[in-house]
Amino acid sequence: MVGHRLTLRGGEAGAGRRLADFVAALAGSGGLDARRSYWLRLAVDEITTNIGQHGYRGRGGLVEIEGAVEDDCVWVRITDDAPPFDPHSHDPGPRLANGVAHDGEGGLGLYLALNGLDRLDHAYVDGRNVNTLVMRRPDGEVRDTDGGTDGGDDRAGGG
Repeated sequence: MVGHRLTLRGGEAGAGRRLADFVAALAGSGGLDARRSYWLRLAVDEITTNIGQHGYRGRGGLVEIEGAVEDDCVWVRITDDAPPFDPHSHDPGPRLANGVAHDGEGGLGLYLALNGLDRLDHAYVDGRNVNTLVMRRPDGEVRDTDGGTDGGDDRAGGG
């Protein structure tokens, strides 16, 4: 198993790039193709963005991200202290039925991101949201990397 860890703080400069690099390293370790890597990155970005904007209401807060490559999948776990929110509870159906082009309201990013994943699990444990995003990986060996994301202190080696 190749493991990666990253902690983001609200309002942190360069957080988006660090997050994208984190997911790219993980997806590369897992041998995900460009399409599956893109969908995983989109979902991780959407969940973390929503945590900052809606969960923490733009006031900042910690978001802990860890991920690993297993024999059959690549997973990313996103943990935060924001109020409880299960992404499965978001139903864009009524907005899709009424047409979304003119209502000016967000919310489709989450819908698109989650439909690109193979699985999303959510739990609220000890006052924390825990979202685990899963993407099945192709058959093949795990590609060992240095375990890092951006050369910062948040790196964790294979674990």
